[in-house]
Amino acid sequence: MYGLWGAMEIFTGNASNFRFTYFEALAPLLGVTLCGAVLLCALVSLLPRRHFTRALALILALSICSYVQNLFLNLNLGLLDGEKVDWSQYTAHGWRNLALWAGMLAAITCGLLLFKKRARRVIRAVSAVLLAVQVISFGVVSAQHLTSDAHSARDTTYVLTGDQQYQVSAEGNVIMFLLDYYSNDYIDAALKQYPDMLEPLRDFTYYDNYDPAYIGTFPSVVHMLTGNEFDTTVPIDDWFQQSWGSATAQSFYEKLFAAGYKFNFFDSSNDYFGIQYAQPYVSNLRMLTRSDYTVRYDRLTAVMLKLSAYRYFPHVLKRYVEPDSFAFYQAVPLDGGEVNTCENRNAFYNYLYQQGLRPVSGDGKYFIIEFLKGTHPPYHLSAEAEYDPNATLEETAAGYMKIVATYLQKLKDLGLYDDATIIVTSDHGDKENSMQIMYFIKEPGVHREEMAVSSAPVSHCELLGTILKNIGVESEFPSIYDFADGEKRERTVMRNYIDPAYPAVPKYHSTAVGTHTVMYAYTYTGNRLDLRKQFRRGPTRILPLTESFN
Repeated sequence: MYGLWGAMEIFTGNASNFRFTYFEALAPLLGVTLCGAVLLCALVSLLPRRHFTRALALILALSICSYVQNLFLNLNLGLLDGEKVDWSQYTAHGWRNLALWAGMLAAITCGLLLFKKRARRVIRAVSAVLLAVQVISFGVVSAQHLTSDAHSARDTTYVLTGDQQYQVSAEGNVIMFLLDYYSNDYIDAALKQYPDMLEPLRDFTYYDNYDPAYIGTFPSVVHMLTGNEFDTTVPIDDWFQQSWGSATAQSFYEKLFAAGYKFNFFDSSNDYFGIQYAQPYVSNLRMLTRSDYTVRYDRLTAVMLKLSAYRYFPHVLKRYVEPDSFAFYQAVPLDGGEVNTCENRNAFYNYLYQQGLRPVSGDGKYFIIEFLKGTHPPYHLSAEAEYDPNATLEETAAGYMKIVATYLQKLKDLGLYDDATIIVTSDHGDKENSMQIMYFIKEPGVHREEMAVSSAPVSHCELLGTILKNIGVESEFPSIYDFADGEKRERTVMRNYIDPAYPAVPKYHSTAVGTHTVMYAYTYTGNRLDLRKQFRRGPTRILPLTESFN
């Protein structure tokens, strides 16, 4: 359970999210499992005869409790998507779970010992049955995975490389900071503690009535960059292909490239992106072979065992083995060109602060997206942009604005700030009440004594047109400048949801069943308060999914 089956079951259900393959994970885990079993047998065999049976009974009891925990008692563990569980909310449940463990341990151990001379025979029989169940399950799941697209697709891997992450064009730049999960409500909350937080953005316009169109990095980012609405009636891979091959995407990127720009997108995660279909457009996209990776088997084994323990441990111990998404990248690092993120103890800011930006001539103009963790839980950044695993939402919100301010200052030092178009926004907001997002934009040549504010009803549906407008390219795409402050406009925000009234669907690139079953649509006219009211009233439309991303 702990050495092999728990971790591999998670792997086969989420293979597209990992850089390593089935056999690269299997080999070290199988070794750990066999060595661990031999070692445990040897230790128990050294016990005096009167303690031998008791030890066997206790080990079996612990195994059964772990088995029951995974099947029936794992509550509130989230989607394992990097969003940290707020364990403080589940203290009471944790103690109840621990009491149940204590009761089961005592009952099973004492019950087995009541068999006296037959105890070892019973223990062997029960152990053999439980082992057989897991071996058969492991074989079935492995066979399903090895014959699926989730396994065969591993022959070709696509990544976004970071070798140009700190380069800017000496000829002109459009720079967008995409701060994950950053609601405009979070701006308000942070300003109460840090009233000068937005001072470096005095040349910007703050659009405080801006919605993301979609809640979730998937499908928000692909929609933003292609203009293609999410289609719930087709498999996700088909939608990725449709989006990057759409007439809208082709028209936008043709105009962008004709104006002399190249597009670099910097993020360490690629699974939400449909990355293989973006090859014609993204300059820092590479197709890799396995020789481009270095598998650190010690780190890989440790993180997989930790993932397994997270499933089987009682609730009060899970916080100590909670998965760290960045640890998986450290286990299988890319040989050169890794994108720096703010998850790795803020490597992005540290490099930016110490080394700055490098201007490049003769490579055309740049359209750059820096996708940073933002206010996505767990919060890990102080207001001074220093790593702090105990940071609050407000501190993290202010810390990321400090990172943006530092980048802007580096641009000014190079004399490249004035002519740049700079956008500071988010892919999506909070999954519940705070669904609108922050959006700041500085147009080329704009200088102000005080930041401007607009309540125009705009959204990411206008992103492509806004970018083209600011680089002087006429297009058929709408922009934020087409809507006036105070104008009435009907908009819709959509989110994936778990609705038990609808049937489960397959999970993207997996043999597992997906988490979500539908997409909820919230249509409203007005501002964030009107959206919040509509959210509380319920969705205006429910669209059944064909496939679930999570």
